[in-house]
Amino acid sequence: MDNQVAIEGSREQEGEAGYVLAMTALLLVPLMIFAALAVDVGGWYAEASEAQRTADAAALAGVVWMPNETKAVNAALAVAAQNGFVDQPGCDDLPCNPTAFPQVVVSRLSSQEIRVDIFTEGEAYFGSVVMSDDIEIQRYATAQYILPVPMGNPTSTIGGGTDLVNGQQTNFWLRAMTECEGRGTGDFIGSGGGCPTNTNPNHRDEGHTFIVDVPTDAPYQLQARTTCFENGGQQANAGMRFRLFDADDTLVDDNDNVAVPPIAEVTVPRPSTAICPANGSGWTRTSEPAPWVTISSINLAGRYVLQAKNDEYNAARRSLYSLRIVPTGTVGNWSCTRIGPTASANCPNIFARDYLTAYTDARMFAAGEIGQARLYLAEIDEIHSGKTMLIELFDPADGIDSVRIVDPHGNYAPLTWYTIDCSDFAYQCGQPSYGEFGSPSAPMSQTCPAGVGTVSCVKQAPGISFQDRTIRIVIPLTGYACQKTVGLPDNCWWQVEYDDDNANATETTTWGVSLTGDPIRLTE
Repeated sequence: MDNQVAIEGSREQEGEAGYVLAMTALLLVPLMIFAALAVDVGGWYAEASEAQRTADAAALAGVVWMPNETKAVNAALAVAAQNGFVDQPGCDDLPCNPTAFPQVVVSRLSSQEIRVDIFTEGEAYFGSVVMSDDIEIQRYATAQYILPVPMGNPTSTIGGGTDLVNGQQTNFWLRAMTECEGRGTGDFIGSGGGCPTNTNPNHRDEGHTFIVDVPTDAPYQLQARTTCFENGGQQANAGMRFRLFDADDTLVDDNDNVAVPPIAEVTVPRPSTAICPANGSGWTRTSEPAPWVTISSINLAGRYVLQAKNDEYNAARRSLYSLRIVPTGTVGNWSCTRIGPTASANCPNIFARDYLTAYTDARMFAAGEIGQARLYLAEIDEIHSGKTMLIELFDPADGIDSVRIVDPHGNYAPLTWYTIDCSDFAYQCGQPSYGEFGSPSAPMSQTCPAGVGTVSCVKQAPGISFQDRTIRIVIPLTGYACQKTVGLPDNCWWQVEYDDDNANATETTTWGVSLTGDPIRLTE
């Protein structure tokens, strides 16, 4: 009996073994398929990640060359190749149906934005038992760069002084000191601090840099003039040397342009004594007697780099000057604007690249007008909403009661401010003549004079001197929007307002405007 039970048990085990063997055989194929897909999908994921990283890098490398599309494409393809994605013949544009891999397609989205698409294959190693072909993978990235903040005004003339430009007076001249002048004269980068020793750490041998923005091909002339309008008459009788460089094809960096010889170099002499008597007499408030001198003709669209420098090595020679770009053959005070009812999209513009040294004089204003004199400061596009605007005012508000910043809607912007000379420029820190600003000040805000309201501003007070000091104003751009009017271009121009009830706004100061954040960025 026991033997019979043992035999029956053995037969049952043999039957179960046969069942397991059969089930294993049945499940082996799908198990291998799942294992193969797991391995292959992991490989596809890694390939897709590498393609995405390469698309990001290629887009960032290419966009800096825009609007030169050829250079942008070549730079993007080179970076893709360095990362293992060597473009094969086939697709040059989207849509792309590749027959060879990889394909790298670089597309122009705008003059400041490109898209890079990478088409590659995810190989089916183990999955080939169920898949006859490799899988196609596509990844893309778009990159954009933000141009430097335009500083000056929205017209074709900058620093026009008392001239009527586009129906209104511009209210300031451009200013340049010699290298022998001390930094306390108000020119942050043109002055040297003394001869022969240069004690201004911010001095630039090339002088002041401007961008001449010409949006369309047209025959224009870039012109400049010097003026005699200045306390003491002949102090302003200094000439200016101008160097114009070819249109920039790397708009985020103009160092490559100025590394080659200029296309034009002209020195505009100081006005003759016939136009500007040594004592300043004979000059009238309502007209500017100095003639315009042509620096160069400009016939092609582009953004040209212009350097302007006081050409004399003499502490007694200061320069006031104006710049404009006008259609060839223009006589008189022609101008155009990019905002307002008479705006033109084709209006050329001149603006300071990073620092603008301006001069105002109480005598340019009618009696009482200086109570609230507004000067254009900078254009801030809505793309910067959410960032922080940093405004640097060097040597501000001497003889002026207070300074406010006005947004494009005409509202005073809430702000805080502090001094940065010691922290940022290491310039003569701890000097007793600077009062409480002998070292960096903590962020602060002040209210404007009585009767104006409680809007924060920058003003002098007992024990506070702005002489030879740099004030940094901080303005958050949370929810920022330009002024919009139906049928008109958006107005994104900010202004600086001087308040001086004593009509004593005679001042040389240097402005700088920047924004937080990287100017080159991925958008998708």
